[in-house]
Amino acid sequence: MMETIQQLITPYINVWQQANNQKLISFGISFGLLWLIAMVIEATVKKVTKEY
Repeated sequence: MMETIQQLITPYINVWQQANNQKLISFGISFGLLWLIAMVIEATVKKVTKEY
């Protein structure tokens, strides 16, 4: 009985893990992009405030 349940559940667990990993990866990428944009904005603000 337990083996049958395990065989039924396993594919769903694999799909869930893959979906979770993709969410983590996309979160990491978007976080990295936001950080990069923030760095560029900060550098630009520093340059502009130096000139004036």
